[in-house]
Amino acid sequence: MKGPICNVCLNSDIMCISCKKKVESGDVKDIDITVLKTLNNISKEFKPLADVEIKKIVEGEKILVIVTKQGDGPRIIGKKGVMVKKISKLIGKPLRVVEDCSDVKEFIEKLITPIPIVGINVIYSPEGEILKVLIPRGRKIPMSKSSFGEIVNIMFSKKAIVANG
Repeated sequence: MKGPICNVCLNSDIMCISCKKKVESGDVKDIDITVLKTLNNISKEFKPLADVEIKKIVEGEKILVIVTKQGDGPRIIGKKGVMVKKISKLIGKPLRVVEDCSDVKEFIEKLITPIPIVGINVIYSPEGEILKVLIPRGRKIPMSKSSFGEIVNIMFSKKAIVANG
């Protein structure tokens, strides 16, 4: 498994100098270490996880998002969501798995799947641009609206809101 922490540090309680610097700078947080160690332990049992690359772990208000390399998402999710449910239970938070992409619209689509996006409008305000994501009436995204905005802001430094359109 590849991630922001080296495999030596994942398998021990001591951090190497490089990984320790990442933690001290804030690039790697405690939740990242917890999730990566959990995935590392599970990967010993479930071999498909051994080749997974974790790009980023984003913690929202009541949800955790694991951003993987393109093509690695299904390995973490597992058949019928078995793996993601197990990981979620071990971590104690609901979990979403999203494959890495540089396009904010594509990321948002993956983040709120299975809810389709009707459109994304850009609102220009004195505070800067705000992305207004329109979803079908009567539908809810699979996380709180504040978590959604927080996750998009962390990933792309953009404010985002969800509205039914």
